[in-house]
Amino acid sequence: MKIPASIRRVYEDQKAINDRLKTAIDERMRGIKEPRWHYESRVKELPSFALKLETGRVQNPAAMEDFFASTLVVTNTAEISTAEQLVSEQFTIRSKRPPRPDRTHKRSYAFEFDDLRLYACIGTNPAFPRTDLDEVVFEVQLKTFLQHAWSIATHDLLYKTADPNWSKERIAYQVKAMLEHAEISIQEAENLASCAALLKEDRETITLKEGIALVKGQWKPDELPSDVRRLAMNITELLDALRLDIARLEQILNERKHARAGAHPSNLSPYSTVVQYLCEAQRSRMLTLLSNEKSRRKVMIPQELELPAGVDKGKLKNAIIVE
Repeated sequence: MKIPASIRRVYEDQKAINDRLKTAIDERMRGIKEPRWHYESRVKELPSFALKLETGRVQNPAAMEDFFASTLVVTNTAEISTAEQLVSEQFTIRSKRPPRPDRTHKRSYAFEFDDLRLYACIGTNPAFPRTDLDEVVFEVQLKTFLQHAWSIATHDLLYKTADPNWSKERIAYQVKAMLEHAEISIQEAENLASCAALLKEDRETITLKEGIALVKGQWKPDELPSDVRRLAMNITELLDALRLDIARLEQILNERKHARAGAHPSNLSPYSTVVQYLCEAQRSRMLTLLSNEKSRRKVMIPQELELPAGVDKGKLKNAIIVE
């Protein structure tokens, strides 16, 4: 691409300082982002810089506001405001587009790009020494993972093509409309779940709720994993393999806890505690399950678990023994 020397000079005048700005901003942004978020950034390349100037939309070619641009990707739309607040606490926000969350330039039937963009600078901060980077404006795009995935997947269809194609563009924006609908459904899941058409439960869900209630009633919060649902699922699947119900397990847990002076074993996880109690209270069923190598439900047996006297671990073909 032929680029006039004057454009190259304007580009090179900004390139070095924006390279240094990228290093500084990347460090700060990675320090404030949540672990599950994604962050990426780039310094504009010369051909892209020249093409943008030719649009006539850059008021000051010597200070292009997105010469350096970054993207912070959050889990869902509910976290956009949190991300905006974190960025605002770190940097001075000069402007943003769209300027208001309740206003849009888009028609109701349009689905073009309209992600939140913040135009910021480092500004003066007593926590950091002043540098020549402080007043350089840069862009921060805030997106959800669905929005980010769409922009990556359709980028070549919409922007980097020498063959404009109405059909392909139509498909790209139809997908964006579907993803926007998905974002709304995720954000409003609590409200949508209470509507009459969806307010239902199946046997598996009811059993899982009972399992969660049971483990929360038997162990303190700090004795349970953060993923209580998975724990309850492991226990209810074990009960299903044994043809036992939650009520019977609760009875066993209460009896054994009472026999142990009101405390479950401190050296076993809740799941392993259940397995040990079932081996004691439902010995025949448990040994049958543990010996059935054709069973789909394997049972983990840690070394600390006390199996009934006389049980040969070598014959427990359905057990995963952890020594």
